[in-house]
Formats: sequence, C-alpha cells, structure tokens
Amino acid sequence: MNSLIQIGLTGGIASGKTTAAVTLATLGAHVIDTDALARRALDPGMPGFEAAVRVFGREILNADGAIDRERLGDIVFADAQQRQRLNDIVHPEVRTAWQGELIELKRAGWRGVVTVVIPLLYEVAAQDWFDAVIAVGCAETTQRQRLRERGLSGAQAEARIRAQLPMTAKMEHADFVVWNECSLAVLEQQMTRIWKRLESLAPADGNISD
Repeated sequence: MNSLIQIGLTGGIASGKTTAAVTLATLGAHVIDTDALARRALDPGMPGFEAAVRVFGREILNADGAIDRERLGDIVFADAQQRQRLNDIVHPEVRTAWQGELIELKRAGWRGVVTVVIPLLYEVAAQDWFDAVIAVGCAETTQRQRLRERGLSGAQAEARIRAQLPMTAKMEHADFVVWNECSLAVLEQQMTRIWKRLESLAPADGNISD
C-alpha cells in the first residue's frame, strides 16, 4: 500500500470488535483503540477525571481515590441524561487523542491501514473521518450471554445494549460487515477477505465500499 488508509471499526457491545481489531493488527494494520483512550481519560490526574468527580460527586471514587468504573457505569446506563453528561466529558478527550495520533502517523510518513476502533462511531457522527467503516455484529442473545460472562447482571447487560444504536443500523451503514456468530477461525477469514480488499486499493481510489 502506497498511502495511509483510515478505517473505522465499530459494532455493538460484546460483538467482537477487539478480536477483529487484533486480527487486523496481525495482518499489518496500526490499531487505535478508543476504549483504551476513554479509560485513560478518567485516570487520576487527567482532566476527565477531575471533570467527572465535579459532575458526579466523590461517591464514584474507590477507597484508593480512583473512579469506580462499575459504579459510574450503573449511574450513566440507568439515565440517558447522566450518560450524556459523561459523554460530554470523555468524548472530546478521546477524539482529540485519536485524531492527534492519526496526524502524527501522517507526519511520520506512515503507509498502510490505520484502524480506529470506535464503538459509538455512528452515535458521535465520526464516520466521515474514515475511508471506510467495518461493522462487527452478532445476535442480541449472544451479546447478553457474553456480557453475563463478563460478570454483568441481566439488567446491566440490557442497559448497555439499549444505550447504543441497534446493531442492524450499524451494519446497514457500514462499508464492510463481519458477522461474529462463528469460530475465531471464521472471524479471521472474514477479516482477511476485507484486508485483501483494502490492500488492493489504488492510492487514488476514494471509493472502497462494498
């Protein structure tokens, strides 16, 4: 590849975005994980941490002074207004971080695929930043099962699923769709097919949709 190709990777919670991103990284993509950036934005000493404590109070803190993310999650996923207040704190920090990394890669002359994993890509209207979008999907029953395996209650899982755009809408708007109701090997095969499409793009080709 002779140019930098910017890919957004999205999907519903527990759909398999991280596994898909790991596969792309193995194939040669540079991956930026906005979930990791969002967690970092709420670390002690960060502006997002101070803002979250001001908005939600010190009751969201653990005994060691860090944010209790499960407690904060229960607050924001139970109330759309509270969730928006947190998004207003975290999303600008995250967007600045991943856009800054893209700029630095371009300045460094990096060539190839850069994949930015953004769970709420369509919800925050970030799709126009990318040459193409990959959506990873699965059935809601699978989402619920995977979230329960992560230790969430049924109510917690349902609240997190309903807080996002429906999976079908994400897939409908994406350029490439990966259906993750399968083995890891099949998921990797799907990602490899998409990778070959990306590799075959001519630098001047601005249309890489399926």
